[in-house]
This record gives sequence, structure tokens and C-alpha cells, in this order.
Amino acid sequence: MWSFFRYCDSEPQREYILFERVDKNLDGNVDKQEFNGIFLAFDVNHDGNVTESEFRDDWVNLYKIGAPNEADALYLRADTNDDGMITLADMPQAFGYFDLNNDGNVDMNEFLTQWGDLKLIPSKVDIIDSNSPSTTTKAPH
Repeated sequence: MWSFFRYCDSEPQREYILFERVDKNLDGNVDKQEFNGIFLAFDVNHDGNVTESEFRDDWVNLYKIGAPNEADALYLRADTNDDGMITLADMPQAFGYFDLNNDGNVDMNEFLTQWGDLKLIPSKVDIIDSNSPSTTTKAPH
């Protein structure tokens, strides 16, 4: 499906190509339907749920989009209800994260801006309380 990523050495180039592949009608915007399709393409067993392992494995190995930490950051952002899977119920909030001007479409600038921000979000945050053992929690949305 996305074998073209194998030939992209630079990260910005991969991001542009990813956007163009998601923009099915090539109008320069990704609408909600196009956006939903990208996440659900990672649903390997077609049960309507994208698990973290499905997402990471396909991101890194099948589609070769990027590194595991990028997959983890995006997955945590897309799992908006924190139930441990991405479903259609997560899509409105996930889409809203990218749709900065709330016009119902994500253009290239919005996509690149928010994609860059994803790299700054830690995939796991260690919270250390002196009164209790260390615990790991998900990064905030």
C-alpha cells in the first residue's frame, strides 16, 4: 500500500507523501472521511478496533512510515477516549487535533504543524511519587 516510503530518506518528504496519499481526491485537504480511512487501514483483523500493536507493527514494518516512537505518540493522541484502541468513536477528536482552524478539513500546513507537535509529546511519562513506587502513565491529550 505505502511502499513509496521506502524511497523517502527525509522526514519532511515522508510527511508530504503521507498527506498526499491520505488526500484521496487530491484537493489539498483531508476531510473527515479521508482521515478516518487512514487510521482504520491499520485494523489488521478488520474487527473495527486498531490495537496499539497493530498500529505500531504496520507503521514500522508494513507501511514503513516512521519510527516506533512516532507510532506510539500518534496512537496515544488518536486513542482519545483512552480505552486502549482506536475506533471510529475516537475519530472526531483525533480529527479535531489536526483541524486547527475548525473548518472541517485538514490542509498541508495544519497537518505538518500538528505532526511536528506529535514528536514533542512523550509516549510514556514516568510519574515518581516519593510515597509510592514509580508508575508509568499515558501522556496527556
